[in-house]
Amino acid sequence: MRRPKVGLVVAGFALAALPVLAEDLTIVSKETGGGGAEKTTSQYFTKERMRSNAGDHDTIFEYAAGKITQIDHKKKEYSEVTLAEMEAQMQRMAAEMEKASAQLQNMPPEIREKMEKMMGGGAGAVTVTKGGTRKIAGYDTQQYTIAMGANMKTEVWNTTALLFPVPEAELKKYASFASSMAPMANNPMFKGLAKLTEEMKKIQGFSLARTTQLQIIGKTTTTSSEAVEVKQGPVPASVFAVPAGYKKVDSPMAKMGRQK
Repeated sequence: MRRPKVGLVVAGFALAALPVLAEDLTIVSKETGGGGAEKTTSQYFTKERMRSNAGDHDTIFEYAAGKITQIDHKKKEYSEVTLAEMEAQMQRMAAEMEKASAQLQNMPPEIREKMEKMMGGGAGAVTVTKGGTRKIAGYDTQQYTIAMGANMKTEVWNTTALLFPVPEAELKKYASFASSMAPMANNPMFKGLAKLTEEMKKIQGFSLARTTQLQIIGKTTTTSSEAVEVKQGPVPASVFAVPAGYKKVDSPMAKMGRQK
């Protein structure tokens, strides 16, 4: 079951720190996965929508409707979910986490510590440090390194030279959704998430390159992405259309909401 890409949602929230109301924008990047395979990805931004293409899957955000469409090209299927539906599911998850947290507090300290680590509460020190600068796709970028404990490190190169065509009202809508996730971030089982959210406020601009190293059970996996082309100018409406003949299915979020 495929879930909405968290990275895309977070990227949408991050736009709140950027200048707005500019030309439409297209960003083409080269991405390398953990297995070393390289693929080309594209992102499109307009005043009404954004679309991210990642090979076999696409994600479309419609700002005014607060709707997220996920497209699976292999299965020729697509699903839709709204921010309101996501917020309701987050609230249900937060309630479940509160129950689990209460049970956790009654466990012996050594067992509680192990459980918190498994659930992300023991992520360790979360830090964001500022590094050097370099040009990417013709734009000056600033390096930031995000470290989450000893097992995860992400290096991003961000530019503040690009203006994004996202209306202020829509940014506030996404910010409102982000605030709805606060109960989960404040849960002891998600301390790492709360720390990360606070540290991310130090990062300015939009990411044109990103490298993430994740260590699990002694094995390190590295993924990276870097923009090779940035274009400013009108994006055709057809870019945001679901391919003809694709079947609409329930979103993973809707399926989670029906589970008892």
